[in-house]
Amino acid sequence: MTPTDPHDLVPSPRTRSIVGDDPHAYVAEDRRRALAGGPAVDGRVTGATLFADVSGFTALTEALAGELGPQRGAEELTVVLERVFHALIQCLHDRGGSVLYFSGDAITAWLEGDDGWRATSCAMAMQEAMARVGTVTSPGGRAVTLGVKVAVAVGTARRFVAGDPAIQLIDVLAGALMDEVAAAEGAASPGEVVVTGAVLAALGDRARHLELRDVPAGQVARVGGLTELAAEQPLVHLDEQLPEEVVREWLLPAVYRRMQAGRGEFVADLRPAVPMFVQFGGIDFDVDEDAPEVLDTFLVRAQRVIDGYGGNLLQLTVGDKGAYLYGVFGSPTAHEDDAARACSAALDLLGLEGGGITGIRVGLAAGRLRSGTYGHRTRRTFCCLGDPVNLAARLMAKAPTGGVLVSDRVRAAAGDRFDFGEVQLLALKGKAAAAAASPLLGSHGLDLAAAHATALVGREEELATLRAGLDAVAGGQGRLVEVVGDIGTGKSRLLAEAVARARRDGLTVHVGVASSYGAVAAYEPWWDIWRAL
Repeated sequence: MTPTDPHDLVPSPRTRSIVGDDPHAYVAEDRRRALAGGPAVDGRVTGATLFADVSGFTALTEALAGELGPQRGAEELTVVLERVFHALIQCLHDRGGSVLYFSGDAITAWLEGDDGWRATSCAMAMQEAMARVGTVTSPGGRAVTLGVKVAVAVGTARRFVAGDPAIQLIDVLAGALMDEVAAAEGAASPGEVVVTGAVLAALGDRARHLELRDVPAGQVARVGGLTELAAEQPLVHLDEQLPEEVVREWLLPAVYRRMQAGRGEFVADLRPAVPMFVQFGGIDFDVDEDAPEVLDTFLVRAQRVIDGYGGNLLQLTVGDKGAYLYGVFGSPTAHEDDAARACSAALDLLGLEGGGITGIRVGLAAGRLRSGTYGHRTRRTFCCLGDPVNLAARLMAKAPTGGVLVSDRVRAAAGDRFDFGEVQLLALKGKAAAAAASPLLGSHGLDLAAAHATALVGREEELATLRAGLDAVAGGQGRLVEVVGDIGTGKSRLLAEAVARARRDGLTVHVGVASSYGAVAAYEPWWDIWRAL
């Protein structure tokens, strides 16, 4: 697991200081220059986009965790992640490209003004780099080979910024060009470079060992090599430090707070979490001049929903199947009810349809994820990787429009406040066995009396006060009784007893329960009562 190339030499994450995880690295290189007063990057842009997708990390994660345990396994996985992504991103920087965003174990990059030659040369260099650093032998002797497939497309796209600056700004590249690069990536296998027809035309006689492949929109080509590589145009890194208030807007608050506390990057770990994927469509970025504003409005609302329930929206991806959001509950901050939080957020997200947004569908899964930062020393991200992430994405794709599909682990952990449909056994891409999933149909109020069926001991004085209030209600008078106490002192159990006694006396009781999380659900405790009435 020792790097063999100078570009791949990075400090172990266990010894990295805050200098190695500079907050500026969470902003795309060309965006940083624009923010510092350099050339603008937004608007209708022309150039090449490169999509590189690394495979094999799930198998490596399980091997390392099984041999070393969750914590040390996560640390060793981070060493490999750093080495691999540092090597791939360095290839891009050598030819003047910028990583706009990460999508799990993939990157989307932009090379301004390129006709495809620089991008394809970069793709070839990435394959050579992966051949050097992609074979990993675990401490137990298990060899895992990582691979990368790279797709290149050229043309015009729309570049803009979206998101809530109080949560996180996101660099967006959108339009038909992204559909083209996604189609090319779909026709590629690990170890291959696939380009669109426009790139192939620009390469001309420099492309060799070609293989044409059919895709729904036409043909793409696997390029086995180039007779001549484009000259390197190393990216000039910005030495100037941007104002703190500018940089902060590009990082998730939890990540930024950790850096400001002087602890450098997050210590990577394998932790239980609930990944969420949200698909949506309805935006035509090439035709609709207002498309950036439509996406921004939706993204801000989605960020606030997920943030309000204690989750984090990690990534936005625009591709050939509309667009999708990737969020997670349980990382970097965990809660004992993360599955319930995710379910509540999913239901709220369905309500964001409209205003140009259509086709919302959500997938939720649960399991152990690698949580932490990774990338190049000058371009990094915070993300969670693992098989449950893939499962959540597959469930999103299978969910009906306007619906939510959850894995069996999410259903079991969510609790009694949610209504689920019948369990379905689904054949999912990349899964040998059928996966059990259930539709999430809605939420309902918790029946306090049913939830606390054990006998109550003591509390006679408090019960007498509640009893007097109930007697007044039975006599036609209104009463309001407030029960206040520290966490764990039995407030819910006391009220459950009062509810049970009221029902035994023939009173009709409706119960509304507020979530222990969330910041956007106004009057939530009353919703269940209104529905019941």
